[in-house]
Amino acid sequence: MEIKHARNFMIVLFILLLFPAASCLATPVKTPLSNVIFILDASGSMWGQISGKPKIQIAKEVMNDLIDHLPSDLRAGLMAYGHRRKGDCHDIELLVPVGRLDPSKMKARINAISPKGKTPLTAAVRQAAEKLHYNSQRATVVLVSDGLETCGGNPCELAEKLTMSGVDFTVHVIGFDLSKQEQRRLRCLADKTGGLFLAAGNAAALRNALFTTIKKVQAPPPPVKEKPGKATLKGPATVPAGAAFKVVWKGPGSRRDFIAIAKKGSRDLEYVDYVFIENGNTVRMIAPGNPGAYELRYVHAHSRQVIGRADIKIIPVTAKVEAPASAKVASKIQVKWKGPGYDDDYITIARSNQPPGSYIKYNYVSEGNPLEVQAPADPGTYEVRYIMGKGSKLLAKTGITIKGVTAKLEAPASAKVASKIQVKWEGPGYDDDYICISRPDQSPGGYVEYNYVSEGNPLKVQAPADPGTYEVRYIMDKGNKLLAKTSITIKGVTAKVEAPASAKVATKITVKWEGPGYDDDYITIARSDQPPGSYIKYEYVTEGNPLKVQAPADPGTYEVRYIMGKGSKLLAKKSITIKKP
Repeated sequence: MEIKHARNFMIVLFILLLFPAASCLATPVKTPLSNVIFILDASGSMWGQISGKPKIQIAKEVMNDLIDHLPSDLRAGLMAYGHRRKGDCHDIELLVPVGRLDPSKMKARINAISPKGKTPLTAAVRQAAEKLHYNSQRATVVLVSDGLETCGGNPCELAEKLTMSGVDFTVHVIGFDLSKQEQRRLRCLADKTGGLFLAAGNAAALRNALFTTIKKVQAPPPPVKEKPGKATLKGPATVPAGAAFKVVWKGPGSRRDFIAIAKKGSRDLEYVDYVFIENGNTVRMIAPGNPGAYELRYVHAHSRQVIGRADIKIIPVTAKVEAPASAKVASKIQVKWKGPGYDDDYITIARSNQPPGSYIKYNYVSEGNPLEVQAPADPGTYEVRYIMGKGSKLLAKTGITIKGVTAKLEAPASAKVASKIQVKWEGPGYDDDYICISRPDQSPGGYVEYNYVSEGNPLKVQAPADPGTYEVRYIMDKGNKLLAKTSITIKGVTAKVEAPASAKVATKITVKWEGPGYDDDYITIARSDQPPGSYIKYEYVTEGNPLKVQAPADPGTYEVRYIMGKGSKLLAKKSITIKKP
């Protein structure tokens, strides 16, 4: 599958919708609190632990504490994703509609959350914005997430679109237990909407981040200054493409003012990137990926005027990659690189016809030099590339041939159900490769039983519980590639039980048995209407032969059964009457 980095595209005239004419009032009025929706990540990863406590439990406790301290006049709602179904990118739910704060209701809904699924955070933010009527009133989203988007959404692109079409829309993001690389990739939601991005690695940090965010939400926004005057900007004269730099500004600091970087000579409200000025008189920007003559601009949001300018030149950067001429599929490739080494730069392996922002495998340059990148699962001719994250610029490349691998298996022609089968194998032996037993009609990624090749050679694999014809397969996990197979017949087994015709309640019954005697097999006493896996009393056959099994406490007619543990298969049974003393 191809994954594309957020592209650096031209943003045009979003200020037109930031302040409707109704906001131009002669008499100042108190700005109401922003309507807020809290979005809580309830994806499966929230069961991960910090200091022995699940992250979801930490989040619930901190959120409950926060709710107790929220202002009573706050209009708030609650949304969650990933809390109802596994693998469902549409699992997003507004648990509490936006309205006057109801602490008891909100805490009850939070406490009922049980993480299960994926991370459709982009779609969740979009839905929250719509529920907040972001294009007609001031609106705020507070997102708590412990992971990145897993449903194909592009949060950076969404943030720009919502800012363009919103009146005064802000997303504050709290990255909970995220790596530095993940933090950099998620913070654009906050940066592109003028919000806060705060990282939290434990309960105390999460509490501090949430309370800091709510303080920001409650703070009145900067006033609108209708007569802004002039602004000044001071930045570096030259900056390497893709590099971070600082701009110091002096100006009106009016609500939603921002600093933009634009191509020299372009129209005033056409620009490449922007940063809101609300967080101080020094802003951090990232240079465009394309070298050339640019201009820094202070844009007064209310009047849609550029009131300050400064020239800046973006100079080119170069890179180099060194990789082996060939490698085996799915192997780890060592790549040496030279280049700017920005945090978002990465090394990719891609087909020659793929655009720079697309790839099959990648790894960030911040992970080391030389850098390990996994080869594709399919043989062929590829390119190892150095990609500058800003603008997805291809700075260097070298060709590489990815070669196929083979495997071989030796297994018995037949085996008993649920027995352990010895399989000798030859193959690449990658950590996630495995030997499986599958039905012939199953796809390479499907199986009945399996074991990883890293567990040994020869390898033990348990036979299926049902008789029939199967295949023993060597599967290369990367790409679910079937490298070798051999047929095997799985044969059924029989059993026999001998027990007294009757016994008294709660007494010990002596049962003689014949059968496969697998470790998980057991003798049960059950009612005749109970399925094979259900019982009243049981003992494992490994406990002896004959075996002592306690009789039920209630009189009646029962069955003594031999159950094969694998698949809960009923192999033998005999009726027994349990009598009163």
